[in-house]
Amino acid sequence: MKTQLLSVSKIFTERILRIPDYQRGYAWTEKELRDFWNDLIQLENEKNHYTGVLTLEDVPDSQVSQWQDDLWIIQSKNYAPYYVVDGQQRLTTTIILIQAIIECIPENTRLNFTTAQEIKKKFIFDTKDEGISRSYLFGYEKDNPSYEFLKTQIFLENSDSSLPVQETIYTYNLEFAKKYFLKNLKELTLERIETLYRKLTQNFLFNIYAISWTIRTNDVQ
Repeated sequence: MKTQLLSVSKIFTERILRIPDYQRGYAWTEKELRDFWNDLIQLENEKNHYTGVLTLEDVPDSQVSQWQDDLWIIQSKNYAPYYVVDGQQRLTTTIILIQAIIECIPENTRLNFTTAQEIKKKFIFDTKDEGISRSYLFGYEKDNPSYEFLKTQIFLENSDSSLPVQETIYTYNLEFAKKYFLKNLKELTLERIETLYRKLTQNFLFNIYAISWTIRTNDVQ
């Protein structure tokens, strides 16, 4: 097992992260969101904040081969696929806040010299075929009802499915979190949003544990 202390920006460097179906969905309510927001707002400039543990597990090749939308980025760009075993609540919250920040900044505005499209490419999805095919860098497995909801209602992307988006208590929590952050962000100046984005992506640190799927299988046996 490997362990590292990484910023959110470094976590999203050549990785694809998926919440496996056996994990419960997004469960945070206003109390946890308020604590997360306050930690971010109150963090002094140039200081770091220990956010918690993030445990990642290698995805077996047999499973990766079924990720048809992601094979191109795994094979061509050498992105490593991981399951989020622990820490998904904080990581999901972080991505929702990043998406809310993207929606709040004026068009053609840069945050720390980074455009909204570059932020999306770093944290939300990468594309090929001139944007036709997309690989989401964080999300749920496709059989999870939260998969389509996250993509269409949180990331505001088009659905590939003809089926209606399923709503659950977990999708309600996802939607509430986004509305909570949008409301708070609208009260901030662009300068403060830029500072908040920097602190979120550079100064919120996760203790990363990387678990080998092979080792875990042997332990079970």
